[in-house]
Amino acid sequence: MRMTYAVLRRRRLKRKTANVVQEYSDGWNQYRDYLRKAKTLEDWLRVPGVEDQPGFFNVEGRLSYQSFDHIGFYRRTLLEALRRHFTGISSITEYGCGVGRNLLFLKSRFPQVAMYGYELCAPGVEIARAASEKFGLDCCFSQLDYLHGHSSQYVFPDSDIGFTMFSLEQIPKESQAALRNILHHVRFGSLHIEPVPENYPLSLRGLVGRLDHWKVDYLTGFDKSVRRLGLKDVIVEPVCSAHNPLMFPSLYILNKAQSSLFPNDEK
Repeated sequence: MRMTYAVLRRRRLKRKTANVVQEYSDGWNQYRDYLRKAKTLEDWLRVPGVEDQPGFFNVEGRLSYQSFDHIGFYRRTLLEALRRHFTGISSITEYGCGVGRNLLFLKSRFPQVAMYGYELCAPGVEIARAASEKFGLDCCFSQLDYLHGHSSQYVFPDSDIGFTMFSLEQIPKESQAALRNILHHVRFGSLHIEPVPENYPLSLRGLVGRLDHWKVDYLTGFDKSVRRLGLKDVIVEPVCSAHNPLMFPSLYILNKAQSSLFPNDEK
């Protein structure tokens, strides 16, 4: 009930690129000290004393107060989806990669796969590059607004697969344009772990989650945007747990090979 009351009282936000840059630049800058203190890759992937603290989470659909490794859960979900849906790939690009930890995780599992990351905020790119060097994992990072950026800013080769993880949520009403940009720079397809409110359950918490999602101006109309891309093979899977107790994310697997709009040709 307290969460419901807090959501009802919250003012409606308007999400703009400048606000996102400011918010996330400030957030990523905090990770400079975390990286300096990290002695192992595991310390970096889940910061001890910071990201292992108990809190309220959505754990397998239930509201739970515990220490929950939601970061590791999302990465395992991504890893399993890659193995199930895209085999034999040689390159992966993350769009909205933050400080690059998802790609370092994947590189530690797929050492022969080339890893590229685009991030909107300069501090994220700087820290990601420093972490790649510190832990000896060869991943490449560059700054890019993958919604508005010029084609010249896509400095890496087109990759086999692209993915986002809670990045498209920051693009409330233009997700289709962002998806088109991603799909134009990958060969086989993309994966997206994002909060898609139209897929939330029709429970009290699911309905409050939808309202909260609207109040903070997150992703909207995503499922329709995906369906209008002309992809013949769209797989949607529920993600059963989340870092936000009012969030019920979805995993979207988009197969570009089945699209008439995005032919699977080698570039």
